[in-house]
Amino acid sequence: MTNNESVLAGRYEIISPLGGGGFGQTFLAKDNQLPDFPLCVVKQLKPKFASPQDLEIAKRLFDREAKTLHYLGNHDQIPRLFAHLEQNGEFYLVQELVDGHTLDHEIIDEQPWSQDEVLIFLQDILQVLAFVHRSQVIHRDIKPANLMRRNSDRKIILIDFGAVKALGTKTTPQGSDAQTTSQTLVIGSLGYMPCEQIAGHPQFSSDIYAVGMVCIQALTGIKDCLKIPKDRDTNELVWQNLVDSISPKLISLLDKMVRYDYRQRYEDGASALDALSNLLSNSNKTTILRNSDLQHHLEEPDGQVATNSIFYVNRPPVEQDCYEAIEKNGALIRIKAPRQMGKSSLMCKILHYANQKGCQAVSLNFQSADSSVFADLDKFLRWFCANVGRQLKLKTKISDSWDDIFGSKDNCTAYFEDFVLPNIDGALALSLDEVDLIFQYRVIAEDFFGLLRAWHEAAKSDDLWKRLRLIVVHSQEVYIPLNINQSPFNVGLPIELREFSQAQVSDLVDRHRLDWTDAQIEKLMAMLGGHPYLVRVALYYIARNSANLDYMLSTAPTEAGIYSDHLRRHLWNLEQNPKLAKAMKKVVSSSAPVRLPSEETFKLDSMGLTLRQGNDVIPRCNLYQIYFSDRLEVGDHL
Repeated sequence: MTNNESVLAGRYEIISPLGGGGFGQTFLAKDNQLPDFPLCVVKQLKPKFASPQDLEIAKRLFDREAKTLHYLGNHDQIPRLFAHLEQNGEFYLVQELVDGHTLDHEIIDEQPWSQDEVLIFLQDILQVLAFVHRSQVIHRDIKPANLMRRNSDRKIILIDFGAVKALGTKTTPQGSDAQTTSQTLVIGSLGYMPCEQIAGHPQFSSDIYAVGMVCIQALTGIKDCLKIPKDRDTNELVWQNLVDSISPKLISLLDKMVRYDYRQRYEDGASALDALSNLLSNSNKTTILRNSDLQHHLEEPDGQVATNSIFYVNRPPVEQDCYEAIEKNGALIRIKAPRQMGKSSLMCKILHYANQKGCQAVSLNFQSADSSVFADLDKFLRWFCANVGRQLKLKTKISDSWDDIFGSKDNCTAYFEDFVLPNIDGALALSLDEVDLIFQYRVIAEDFFGLLRAWHEAAKSDDLWKRLRLIVVHSQEVYIPLNINQSPFNVGLPIELREFSQAQVSDLVDRHRLDWTDAQIEKLMAMLGGHPYLVRVALYYIARNSANLDYMLSTAPTEAGIYSDHLRRHLWNLEQNPKLAKAMKKVVSSSAPVRLPSEETFKLDSMGLTLRQGNDVIPRCNLYQIYFSDRLEVGDHL
């Protein structure tokens, strides 16, 4: 990097180098356009290519890495991407700075990890990997140097999704030596790459192999994984006798992770996490994880709960009803609930079940679409088809089925009939999350929802459309006028998620290893009701910080409490809509249920602020009653 490049895009000022290799270098930088000049990481691609064609390939792969990071950065344990840019013929990524250290500083010769340390690591990394694999991404270079332990919470952060770095070299194992052959796309590091990856055919289970190798390194205290012995006849690793006092079940799990034949390993991160969860849940009362290590495997209660998380609470008969429905031809499941009630978590459980039953699973969240996508119906349906095709890894082009002679809906249907449904194995389970966003675009909404209903009706007689199973997720009432025969919101299986019962909250308390009395659980619910998100936040905070329940409850409805951000966000949303603010003020100021106009009733309910009692409403919980009674100033200015 030259002096002229010490500031990138007029914004990111390079401070010092952090490290680098043959294909790239990383730098510590600061963002001069944000308050307090926050630090970040700049990754510079430095390929050594002989021709312009090589450089063009590098740029394409670089762009692909940026898109992958942009999407995967939604996960708390993957660094966020702030920018990707080209300057003076050089390529740069700007990413979140992780305050921590890589695991190659923790895996030390002759200093093996304990079984508990490996189990905590496994639970942490497999949850991340399950998310990565659900996103149809194979990391391909998992190793201690690409696993960071974050200082603030000691969580494992998965870094370096850099496909570009391996362009131009192929690593061929020859003992500890590496041969190079130009122009290949084999990516990975010796010792962590299984045979199929070396052959250029990585699978999801290739990442599982690499994670298993890291665990075996840690347990045996052998820093150089190439020194772990193998059976000459089978190529299977022989490590079991190198460790002491390890559970046979853990040995069996790791053995399956590192099998030579990828078909004999766990298929992906979710499958491996399933096996680990079973191992932990089937252990005896002397838990396989020490209670003192609880804080290292607690999950932050943000976003959807992983399908195999010990903190997912079943709500019988909801899950079983959905599982039975999704196996039926032409299924349509409608999940409706206010914000943060667990809709997306249930959706993921259904998709995971469908995938286990042989369905191809695709999930679209309309919040991820740029606003320009909703400019008109044709652009929206092209975006819709392109996203489905991308997730299914179909090589067709939208233009192959789009003909201006026909309408957009006909073209979209033709895309599914010609390129999607005939070219997948089994059925297609397609989930549509946050469909509320479409309601505000009435022209698009009427046509799109009418199209979904038409596909659902076609499945009653058409064998091809019987392969489509739909999951529609929303929080708002469907207030747009739809023809009763063209609406997907009055057919299929309706699911409404409600608050946790006291028994479910008690179960969640136990999962957080809190030794509470019934009276303490009743205190918690008196403030929060059974609101899934609010309850999980409270239990996470108390379990992680050994906090006092009474103190937490006393500060909860204030901006000094643990719900400060949550409450202020709701307050801001109300203040942007004076009618809603007045309605909410009326609700929290009354000791009895309040009758509101229909629009305000449904909007406050969809925000999760109120509960309906017949045609009247009450605050959803005392937390909202107390906070909004104090903070909502409804006057002439509203």
